[in-house]
Amino acid sequence: MFALVGGLLLLSGCAMPWERKALMGGRDTTIDNIQGPTERRLRDVLWRKEREELVDTGGSLKPIPGTEQYLAAEELYEAEEYDEAEKAFKKIAKKYKKSEIREDAIFMQGEAAYNQGHYADAELKYSELLKYYPSTRHLDDVSKRLFEIARTWLDFPEAADLSEVQQVNYDDFRKKLPAEEPAQKKKSNGPAFWPNFTDESRPLFDPEGNGVASLRLIWLNDPTGPLADDALMLAASHYARKGDFVEADRHYSLLREEYPNSPHVQQAFVLGSHVKLMAYQGPNYDGKTLQDSEHLKQSILRLYPDLEDKERIQRELGRIEEAKAAREWELVIFYDRKNNPRAQAVYCHLILERFSHTSFAKLAQDRLKELGPEYATGGKLLDPRPDASPYRTTFGRLPPKAPPPSRPPGDSEPPSRSLTNPLRRNRDTAEPEPAPDDEEAKPIEKPAEPPSRGLFRRNTPEPNAAPPYPAEPPQEAAFSEETDKPKDEPGGWSRMFRFTPPRMLRPNTEAKPATPDVTEDPEEEPVAEEPTGQSKL
Repeated sequence: MFALVGGLLLLSGCAMPWERKALMGGRDTTIDNIQGPTERRLRDVLWRKEREELVDTGGSLKPIPGTEQYLAAEELYEAEEYDEAEKAFKKIAKKYKKSEIREDAIFMQGEAAYNQGHYADAELKYSELLKYYPSTRHLDDVSKRLFEIARTWLDFPEAADLSEVQQVNYDDFRKKLPAEEPAQKKKSNGPAFWPNFTDESRPLFDPEGNGVASLRLIWLNDPTGPLADDALMLAASHYARKGDFVEADRHYSLLREEYPNSPHVQQAFVLGSHVKLMAYQGPNYDGKTLQDSEHLKQSILRLYPDLEDKERIQRELGRIEEAKAAREWELVIFYDRKNNPRAQAVYCHLILERFSHTSFAKLAQDRLKELGPEYATGGKLLDPRPDASPYRTTFGRLPPKAPPPSRPPGDSEPPSRSLTNPLRRNRDTAEPEPAPDDEEAKPIEKPAEPPSRGLFRRNTPEPNAAPPYPAEPPQEAAFSEETDKPKDEPGGWSRMFRFTPPRMLRPNTEAKPATPDVTEDPEEEPVAEEPTGQSKL
């Protein structure tokens, strides 16, 4: 029975338990080991209380493998021999991989490196601890250490202000204006690809990138912690100062959505609307960032009516309306190049209706006057017939011809043609055939019907016209000269692509060896040839 069930499972494609474990690489996909902040604090308090009770009564820790080595390494750490303590904790973490002591050993190894000023090694150990123990009881301490390390590696360790970010150039959105009060760099890190061999407090490459990575570890592994919103704000400020407005906008949006009660929310609204506007590239590009920036600025005025920069935000809203009108005017210019006055009039009227207070309203009025009174009043726009294209046709095709004028009632109409063949006459109007007894009568010659044309037309050249391509060199014929000679068919697709038909071999006449190995027998008599018709006569 079990064998039958197993066979059905294999045929259906279901993975067996041992196959699933092999496919997952031994990883546990459950959330049993995930703990919240309250549970972690209680676990840490109970662990410390139990440890103090055991030490005070003269006992020892629980019989966990590696306990004695851990206590010896901890004594070195308390004696501020951090180098020796780091080596001792490293041996414990490497030797007791399946013991509960490994979690504390990795954390203490990072603490020893941090106290020595080796921040790159400390950040590496904290990352390893969060990788193997995402709900470690040392998570709060690890978040604090990572935040301090990130502030050390970043050029600007504080949150950004609006005056420290580049300003918008409303005349040309692709060119940015410098910041009003640019922040001073704390320390020059040099290029990201330049290695660091002297300062042990910084990583080997790219200190700023590693600092942002440390901040990312905080809000990803401890999203409910006290430093998650601070880490997001610091990372967004870094991107805003550097001019990466797309990444800054993403981090500010995440801060507004995930942490609405954070003290940084107001600044996230102000700077978020600014970086969205900075990401706008002009009227020839996508206008979604322009609309999002307008919505954010309107939300700021509603949420924070007592804001200090209220007048500046109102001025920016007016500039955004000007930029939206510029997008519509670009469409007017586009249809002007296409010689489409109807579309120009549509967008000019739209500008006058929606953006009458902008400078583009005057340009729209002047353009309507140039187009004519029928476009300025809108009467031409009510006509359902589109304007004819006066300059060219599509794909070289001629425009459709106008229908022939209607004939007066007295005129006789020409005889109708057959629908199937225009050269074939109608039976009702055809001339009568001559009678058979009329000797002088001659049969009427009917015009030859043109050959049927398929999907591809064959170009028949004129009698005296030169061939479109030079003549091909003669080839050896693999067939008889008289009966099997191919007929030349000038023109057509085969001639255009220089198509040469394959050779046809006949086994009775042509498929003979080039050098036949035949030996004549002298004693054999020659066979007499059969005489032809003239010889017989």
